[in-house]
Amino acid sequence: MDIPEVILLLSEQGDRVGAVLLAPDDTRASGDCVFMLSPSNNACIDSDLGIVVSELKVAGEHRFRVAATPGGIELTVLPADLPQIELRLNGHFSGSVLTDFCGVTKCIGSAEPLPGSA
Repeated sequence: MDIPEVILLLSEQGDRVGAVLLAPDDTRASGDCVFMLSPSNNACIDSDLGIVVSELKVAGEHRFRVAATPGGIELTVLPADLPQIELRLNGHFSGSVLTDFCGVTKCIGSAEPLPGSA
């Protein structure tokens, strides 16, 4: 599976919050990733996604795994001491970003590939 090297992360309002940089291993089904916070405005920093990206950035490098789904792929980030992040993406690597907030899985934004990064 050929996944993009960079996936942009957008707030629920569609504003850029940051990005996840992916380094897949030889199997292309897992690898390591890091998060970058690069908000397009100040409100993005205080959004649910902004808070999550900030925590993941500070925590450093994380493992991820990729699984094919009927509608595309599910990319799951597995931080050591934080809730996992799920990117439910279509065949064009666009879709939803979900995580656990207070025991409830919640959509906190969306994702799309950085143009030219696939």
